[in-house]
Amino acid sequence: MQKNNIKILEWNLNFGSYDDVVPAVFIGEYIKGFDAVILTEVRANNALINMIESLGYDYIVSDDQGEFSNQIVIMAKKKYKLKRINGALRSTNEELEPDFIHGIIMVGKKKINILGIRIKTSGYRERLIQAKLVKEYIFTIEGSIICAGDFNSGQIRGLENADYSDVESLYQYRSRGKELSELRFYNFHLIKDLIGERFILKETLGEDNSWGISEKEGNLVYGFGKRVKNDLLFYSSDIKGNSNYSWKHVRQNRQRYMEMITKNSKRRGNKIDHGYPDHARLVAELAV
Repeated sequence: MQKNNIKILEWNLNFGSYDDVVPAVFIGEYIKGFDAVILTEVRANNALINMIESLGYDYIVSDDQGEFSNQIVIMAKKKYKLKRINGALRSTNEELEPDFIHGIIMVGKKKINILGIRIKTSGYRERLIQAKLVKEYIFTIEGSIICAGDFNSGQIRGLENADYSDVESLYQYRSRGKELSELRFYNFHLIKDLIGERFILKETLGEDNSWGISEKEGNLVYGFGKRVKNDLLFYSSDIKGNSNYSWKHVRQNRQRYMEMITKNSKRRGNKIDHGYPDHARLVAELAV
């Protein structure tokens, strides 16, 4: 890895909103070696903090918004001198705020702003409002920015580099005059339009989906549909790099995941126990 390149990991750990969740024993093995890590959908309980401290990272934690809420943790190797910035989103009491944290790291003599985000799973119009709050905040920041998290943005439709006006019709799901999805109100292309040319947002490759694990004919299936890429990374235009999704942590723990799916087969929705990630890892190497 070249000097002033950093390895970034963003990972949803599937804690739900429960304080008693224990992270799966293998998680630390898939964090080691990264320079900075953004963990989403966690609760900063003793089990999580003990794991982070055992890995030797500095860390900062987003504010606890109370019962049934999530937190975000940013971790960084000690040489990067991670510090928290106490910024606030400009919301009113009527707006749903995303999970959010802002830190800075020093890469050599360069200050890098690093932000963790999780857009909450409300209606798609409300998700766009949350994304706009993030946009308004990051546009006030001076200097280099890396932003990653679970944007709950669903399926990507059309060409990655297309303007939203060119792909809007692809995001409309209608049958017999009835709209079946609100995805046209919030999606990858709308986020890209929102943050503009000041930032680089690419479709993360490596795997077809970043969220969802199921079983079909004795095999694990990754994702519910095609190009469901909820985990996103964007960065200011002075930074270069690429990102990939990896389901390696599931493939190497296949038996445990199959056991959970079998045990929870009658459960509606997600069949993966809390504390076991149901998202791919978003892995990036960035030249800052």
